[in-house]
Amino acid sequence: MRKKSNIACLLPAQWRKACLACMVSAFMLVSGCSNIECPLDNIVVMTCGLYSAESHEPLKLQATLNVKPAGRDTVLLNQASDIKDFLLPLRQAAPADTFLLHFSDNAGRMGTDTLFVEHVNTPHYESIECPATVFHTLTQVRWNRQTSSQFPLTIDSVALVRTAVNYDDIENIRIYLRTVAP
Repeated sequence: MRKKSNIACLLPAQWRKACLACMVSAFMLVSGCSNIECPLDNIVVMTCGLYSAESHEPLKLQATLNVKPAGRDTVLLNQASDIKDFLLPLRQAAPADTFLLHFSDNAGRMGTDTLFVEHVNTPHYESIECPATVFHTLTQVRWNRQTSSQFPLTIDSVALVRTAVNYDDIENIRIYLRTVAP
């Protein structure tokens, strides 16, 4: 009858422990390394710039602006003033978003404009170790404005500047505000 060869029996107990520790360390080192670096700021938002409809120059908003999604009780931008741009998230599971832009001033005047944004959603994966996110491609932007008798500041027009909404903080749309009555 032939004897089974057992290498572990040939090594002293200290060597077996040392070899086991080396193998575990090597496995942890190999499994812990990754070439893929996950983005630290993996939030995807649309950048909206504010411009004067009269001069087409960037506008520093003197009024107060609140932005809410239509049909939801969420505030996306709260009591913002003295701003030239702002960020809005787009829904990942819907092809369109509707935003309510509430303008107000110190005199107690108020007005609400509506911004409609249509987009195509595309899942984006860096690697299996990174969380998945959704990039958007803007396809159309429309707006609905209040009458200038309600509030002297209203959306005059909206221009689509860059259709890709991803990790980049680059202006996607320009909102031209009319600051005087027509």
